Amino acid sequence: MIRKSDIQWWVLEASKHPESAPAIIEELAKRLVELDAENERLCDELSLLRRRAPPTMGSAQVQTLQRKVTTLQNLLQHQVSSGTSVVFLSDRLQSVRIPLSSVSDLARKGHLDLDAQALLELRCTVLVRPGDELLLLTNQGRGLRRPSTDVPTLTGASAWHIAEGQALESGERLTAAVAVGEPPRFWTIATRRGYVQRFVRVALDRKMTEGSRLFKSPFRNDEPVAIVNGDRGDLLLVTRWGKSVRFSQRAIEVQGSIALDLDPDDEIAAALALPADAEILILTASGYAMRRDTAQVGARTRPGGTGKALIQARDVLSVCPYASRAQLLYLTYAGKLVLVPTTNIPLQSRLGKGTHLHDMQRDPAITVTPIPQELG
Repeated sequence: MIRKSDIQWWVLEASKHPESAPAIIEELAKRLVELDAENERLCDELSLLRRRAPPTMGSAQVQTLQRKVTTLQNLLQHQVSSGTSVVFLSDRLQSVRIPLSSVSDLARKGHLDLDAQALLELRCTVLVRPGDELLLLTNQGRGLRRPSTDVPTLTGASAWHIAEGQALESGERLTAAVAVGEPPRFWTIATRRGYVQRFVRVALDRKMTEGSRLFKSPFRNDEPVAIVNGDRGDLLLVTRWGKSVRFSQRAIEVQGSIALDLDPDDEIAAALALPADAEILILTASGYAMRRDTAQVGARTRPGGTGKALIQARDVLSVCPYASRAQLLYLTYAGKLVLVPTTNIPLQSRLGKGTHLHDMQRDPAITVTPIPQELG
């Protein structure tokens, strides 16, 4: 159903982003055609049912059927709510999943049951809830979608699963992934060299459907490293060397902006959307965590300039919101799984190395995934 509020939003988006108006109109036209066809089909079915309508069922039969429907809905809801998993993705979009209920056992066991070649190809991990869709970005700036239900569960010592219809071009590889439940109206993409661009979702979806590049970075051999909710608030970027920059996502120019001046050997490691000030964790590959309040990082009026140091490190891996009773799931290059609670990480107000959570000096982490308390 098309609501009045939807129409108001489309008009607002078209006025703010006139370059996306054709895409919005195209999507509306497609939707209206679909609705018209569906209306005709339903009218035909209704006419047929009226001609073949059986005798009216008694109230007892109706109540019995209603109870059966309720029971099935409850069973389905139970299965869906218990299906949260950690999905592991390779450079070539191969994937496996581990149910969250099995993560603790595997962490106690100490390693991930993937063969050596699969471990070498591993790129990232994503926490996926039931019904989520995977949104994937490649080094060539293309975007791909994949239903999370297509990802098989890891059983025994497994190799990668290869999904059909997800072929990559020569030299193309995965560089960023995010799980999507209810998609936002805007997406913001950040690249390794600090270029950022904000997209209206319908325009991004159209480019993905066409298989075309989503953006063109002003830097040579640049690639996307993060995609975040661009609806509102600020964007926080953190570099490999622990520098940061924060600015309103509305300040990003239509053609994209350069977020900050990077040293030649530094790069963007992580991005986080900030609807409001909050405490965050900055996590390194060597097992350190710095807990900071984003109020210490003033938002700039526009992208650009030098960054503010948040942690003394050269191996920043990720940034995530802080939760006092969450857990952090690390995967190392040797295939070890490490599960660390966030309970004892103190809040820091000065620059430093942070809190040492686990010794990973000789076997650094490839990825780290926060697991909220209600899921852990």
